[in-house]
Amino acid sequence: MFERRSDLVRLLAVADAKRIVTAADRLAITQPALSRVVARLEREFGGSLFERLPAGVRPTPLGNLVVGHARRILREIGDGEEAVATALAGRTGRFRVTASPVWMQAVVAPAVQAFHAAFPEVELRLRTAAWREGVRLLDDGRCELHCGGIDTGEALPPHLRRERFLDVTGGIVAASGHPLHAAWPEPGDLDSWPWIDFDGPAGADAGRPALAMILDELRQLTGGPGRAVLRAGSAGLTLLAAGPWLAWLPLDLLERLPGTPLRALPIAFGRRRYRAGFVARRSAEDLEPFRALEQAVRDAALGRSS
Repeated sequence: MFERRSDLVRLLAVADAKRIVTAADRLAITQPALSRVVARLEREFGGSLFERLPAGVRPTPLGNLVVGHARRILREIGDGEEAVATALAGRTGRFRVTASPVWMQAVVAPAVQAFHAAFPEVELRLRTAAWREGVRLLDDGRCELHCGGIDTGEALPPHLRRERFLDVTGGIVAASGHPLHAAWPEPGDLDSWPWIDFDGPAGADAGRPALAMILDELRQLTGGPGRAVLRAGSAGLTLLAAGPWLAWLPLDLLERLPGTPLRALPIAFGRRRYRAGFVARRSAEDLEPFRALEQAVRDAALGRSS
């Protein structure tokens, strides 16, 4: 069904143009020839891929499924061709890495330094992302490695591999000068302060992120409505250090954050133990430099010198 690359290209052209005649013009083929390709693909897939409208076409539910897979397959083909071309040309390629904000600063940054010393010609592109967003980017072929975050434990697609190797304690964190550090706060004392969410929104089909669970428990204990939640990436660490905000973060990594005056609140409420690590694309793990990058991340997370 997905054997012919040219069919996938033509299928996506129709889906993107939303008109067969426009897609045919872009592909430099005739409209009847493209219509025959679409009809043949619909026979192969056993159903209509496009709904015919007066102004054009739009994908059916089956069509959306096929189009999504076609996009990923073409990305994989492009990545494979780039990897082969890179090997033949004697170059080293590029890896795209996402990480939660704390892992980006406390783990990925030193891992990149160690990796760059061994592979100075490899290009690394870094981006902060919550765990769920990182896995989505991995699944779509838009990155090769995601580090840290709250792994919900949901099943991953077969082309992704998770590795959880670091025992972490999550807890409630505030700036060093926050008033709550002056006493031994109770859960009720947390109810009047705003929060920063580094975990991202929960999906309807998977477990709740850590902060969402903590705030649910807090509302049950105090009966209060809770304060505003700000969702933020790396900028959230700057806001947390400068303002009245609270957050739920991996306490083991706080002291590794460069120049960030954050401290764990002296409160048992909200403390959770969990295992963290990374999720990788299996195809990238065939490359020696990528395996070295994974090892550099392990070493940095575990506090080992590379």
